[in-house]
Amino acid sequence: MAVWVVLSISGTLGLLLSLLVLSAWVEERILSPEALVSAAMRSRRATPEQAEALAAQQLDQVMPERVLARRLEAVQAVSRS
Repeated sequence: MAVWVVLSISGTLGLLLSLLVLSAWVEERILSPEALVSAAMRSRRATPEQAEALAAQQLDQVMPERVLARRLEAVQAVSRS
């Protein structure tokens, strides 16, 4: 009986480790902003405008300070008018 407990604990740890490694790989290779942009660039159905919009959107998500700077510039431009 003690053998089954040891095997089940090590099996559970191995399964959890495998899931963590798999999720990290998927996030890095498939769901990362770079992977999404490169997939949009390779797509034959996407127009250059759509690919550019996706690249800008992903850049805004990666660099939130750029979004804040752009919003600040917009507010300053409106206040000047």
